[in-house]
Amino acid sequence: MEHKLATAEKKMLVDLVKLVQRRGLEGENGGWKEFLNVYDKKFGSSLSDPARRSNDVLVAFLMSFKKKEDMQLIARIMQCGANRDLIEKFKEESPAKETPEQRLVRLTIAHYQYPTAYSFPSHSEDWYVTSLGKKKSKVVKSTRMLAIDCEMVTCEDGTDAVVRVGAVDRDLKVVLDKFVKPDKPVLNYKTDITGVTAEDLERATLSVTDIQKKLRRFLSVGTILVGHGLHNDLEVLRIDHARVIDTSFVFEFANAPKHKRPSLNNLCKYVLGEELRMADAAHNCVHDAAAAMKLVLAVVERGVETTIQRTPEMLEAEKARHEARQEAGKTQLLLHKIPPHVSSQELQGVLTGDFTLGVRPPQKLGGFYTAVVDFSSPEEANQAFENVQADIGKDKGGLPQKEVAFQLSSGLKAKLFVRKMVHDEISAPKRARTEEENNESSSKRQKREEDESEEINEAVVNQREADKKKLLLHKIPLSVPSEELQGAISGNFTLETMPARRKGRYYNAVVSFKSAEEANEAFENVRGDAVKDQGGLAQKMVAFKLSSGSGTCLYVRKMVQDESEEEAKKENVNHCEDHLKEIEALKEKLKAKDFANSSEGQSKEIEELKLKLKAKEHQIIAQDKIIANLKAKLEKKQSKC
Repeated sequence: MEHKLATAEKKMLVDLVKLVQRRGLEGENGGWKEFLNVYDKKFGSSLSDPARRSNDVLVAFLMSFKKKEDMQLIARIMQCGANRDLIEKFKEESPAKETPEQRLVRLTIAHYQYPTAYSFPSHSEDWYVTSLGKKKSKVVKSTRMLAIDCEMVTCEDGTDAVVRVGAVDRDLKVVLDKFVKPDKPVLNYKTDITGVTAEDLERATLSVTDIQKKLRRFLSVGTILVGHGLHNDLEVLRIDHARVIDTSFVFEFANAPKHKRPSLNNLCKYVLGEELRMADAAHNCVHDAAAAMKLVLAVVERGVETTIQRTPEMLEAEKARHEARQEAGKTQLLLHKIPPHVSSQELQGVLTGDFTLGVRPPQKLGGFYTAVVDFSSPEEANQAFENVQADIGKDKGGLPQKEVAFQLSSGLKAKLFVRKMVHDEISAPKRARTEEENNESSSKRQKREEDESEEINEAVVNQREADKKKLLLHKIPLSVPSEELQGAISGNFTLETMPARRKGRYYNAVVSFKSAEEANEAFENVRGDAVKDQGGLAQKMVAFKLSSGSGTCLYVRKMVQDESEEEAKKENVNHCEDHLKEIEALKEKLKAKDFANSSEGQSKEIEELKLKLKAKEHQIIAQDKIIANLKAKLEKKQSKC
């Protein structure tokens, strides 16, 4: 372990220390900050950012963990890092030198959905992470393949559990076909889909760990795992394997959105010219694994194209599936943006009525998850939605939804959204007519927008990854030639100068390294304290001597923010948003109070005016009496005269 840590890259060591901190683990000298106070008397925990510490300090801290479970966790994380490095090596290899099998691996990991689909919680104890061994070059060149497929049932907590595993080798020989006993109570066996019954599982004796052990002898020699939607199978088997070929990523439809992936049955019809299964027939994991292997062999051995055209039968079947989903959606509601700390059991109190709940895992580790709620009829689903005490809004697709705030058993509060799965029937005819009129133009516009959005996102991600490998030298006096800049930064790099924007002013230079780790190391080696520029990027001022003997100075700046700073920034933004909401709520209360006070003041003024009006009326009556008396006296005098 000591040798592995001593030879590990700094990024790996930093990630290890951060994960240990998040888990609250402690070594012989306590946690990270306690260790720094003992190990480094000068700075102590005042310099606690792992990225700003040397490899020696990080290794010394990680070596302070002596418990078996802690050492196993560190070993698993390092193995995951080695697997990720192997994937990066796949991406960098020249396509001209790769085998057909390697090309399909590269197509899989280059798919835009790969980072999300294959991000597993591999640090958990019950996960098996494939060891690549010492001869990584031999592993990379291996063309051994094994196709696997799993049948899954739904457990009472809404999660999926594997109940049958099938595996075939490159020669289509069945090497594994076993039933697996789930470790949770089963809610729905889905026999019409899985072909698995309760009686099958009563006779099952193998656990997921047993299946992992049976697969290890295949996976430890650089075998490529093959499957269709393989990430679903690896997730229930709790296996993290670097070299995979996912036929749902490799094959794609021509002239269709990238998120539309072909089904295994359609691929068998189009590529192999054979039917995988009859309509309404149950799945067979051995047959499905063999079908995925046949598809890969068709590309490897016969050079079959991976882009396929959708036939009229496919389009008709897709339309039928869409209509079936719409019909099923009438009896369903969707709970989404569920915080990860909210258990599926807590969701039972969000809705009224009798229903079953199917949990869908989050798309990224630690993110929100969703749950599909099934009712017996559309009326029950609509009634449950109406019973939710909240205002109705619309999601991005125009579907009705409500934001629900509820209290957990722990006393904490949580929020989520309850959404209908289909549009209300009242607006359906009008919407159908609009869709028929604008179908062609909207589909073209949607495709263009999706392509542009994906291109922009991909360009942003690529640019950010490239900027991690760079530093910026700025405010360089024009009197300093570019050759003199080599002494300002340590390490191996290339330097590209940028002309001054104004005549007689400073100029800039971009320093490019081979990796982000080398760029960070060069920045750390610059003496001085890091400060922030106007955009919040870390920078240092460098003073150095020129060959002429005179001194000068410039600034060295990172091109991107550190990930820890970005996370802190996001947390600050969330806190600010919460404060703004509280301020808005206080403003509304203040307005209501002011209105009440003003109304009360106006009422008092009205009462005072009424009293004044009555007094005026009394004065007028008194004056009328006086005038009447004066008139009477005047008339008497006139009569005497």
